[in-house]
Amino acid sequence: MRVCFISFEYPPNVIGGAGTYAETLVAGLRNSGVDVFVITRGHLNDHHKRTYRIPTPNVSYLRRVFFIRPAIDLLNKLNRIWKFDVVHFNEPHIVLRKPDLPSVCTMHSIQANEIRVKITSLDTLRTATDIGDLVLKSPTGSICDLLTTRATDRIICPSPHLASLIRSCCFVDESKICVIPNGIDLDCFNRAKDCGIDVLNRYGLEKGNYVLFVGRLSHLKGVQYLIDAFRNFRKELCGLKLAVVGTGDFEGYLRNMAHGMDDVVFTGHVHSLDVKKTLYENSLVVVVPSSYEGLPMVALEAMACGKAVVASAVGGLPFLIRHGKNGFLSEPENPGDLERFIRILLLDADLREKMGSVGRKMVMEEFTVEKMVDKTYGLYKSLMPE
Repeated sequence: MRVCFISFEYPPNVIGGAGTYAETLVAGLRNSGVDVFVITRGHLNDHHKRTYRIPTPNVSYLRRVFFIRPAIDLLNKLNRIWKFDVVHFNEPHIVLRKPDLPSVCTMHSIQANEIRVKITSLDTLRTATDIGDLVLKSPTGSICDLLTTRATDRIICPSPHLASLIRSCCFVDESKICVIPNGIDLDCFNRAKDCGIDVLNRYGLEKGNYVLFVGRLSHLKGVQYLIDAFRNFRKELCGLKLAVVGTGDFEGYLRNMAHGMDDVVFTGHVHSLDVKKTLYENSLVVVVPSSYEGLPMVALEAMACGKAVVASAVGGLPFLIRHGKNGFLSEPENPGDLERFIRILLLDADLREKMGSVGRKMVMEEFTVEKMVDKTYGLYKSLMPE
């Protein structure tokens, strides 16, 4: 089978979970014998790896517009030579003039729901990017969602919650939607080295003495509520710290919010899997305090490392975190609720270990890259003529 995979995000240009998904799925499909061609943004083609890059001006809100038209042109040219069986779009794009091929699109979220969340949290819009996203990106993205769901033959989404939103907000027939959860490459995670004391020293952290957040720093990720919660329990364990791993337009606001709190550590972006695994494995608790989520890879990575997770009960998170089993679900945007559940875990090592073991087992049984690849490959086959 020969597949053309079109993704604005792909290594080394990874912005968030969509890029991680692209990297993981493409590698898994190739390991399964699928001939995958990738069209993405960038400057250097790698014909040996069947990766074609399109130079794209780095202009906010227009980068994807600049990308998709030449990407479709290139798809048509490559299809004339290689005769693809399926084209797979990662995230919505306004798709015009594509060849007559079976098509799939993976939706990681829908903008209509993001608009709803942002409007109900207007007081948290602190940056020009946040306001621009609400005024420009989200409405435009909503149009792309509607057009894409009609232009593609099948829609992949990672959770039943998102499938329900797509049906109701994009008016899509249920038969077009296929729920395929994101998967973790456990072999890759197991091979990653624990960098140990060197990494912890770099960030001023100690083994088993910090609460961990990993993700893009935007107001929807809810780090502000975690910092508020941390103020109330930070003195209960000697030297306890909060490690905030990531970067984004909201970082300045969060740093100001944590001014004077030497026990809040901002690490910046961490790309190395070795470093990320080290930070996960040496933490006490991993927190995902988002106001809105699809099916975050951070929660899966934490579970793969055997960590209990405290997460907001939003989006696909209840699909991953079984309350009281492998972590706790808190009311979104509620620092007091976060504090309550984090405090329980901080004071009960046996419970942390038990929940971490359950989470690790869940990943091994339900959320592996092999399962994600098998289901995606099965979807491709169902679209091909017999």
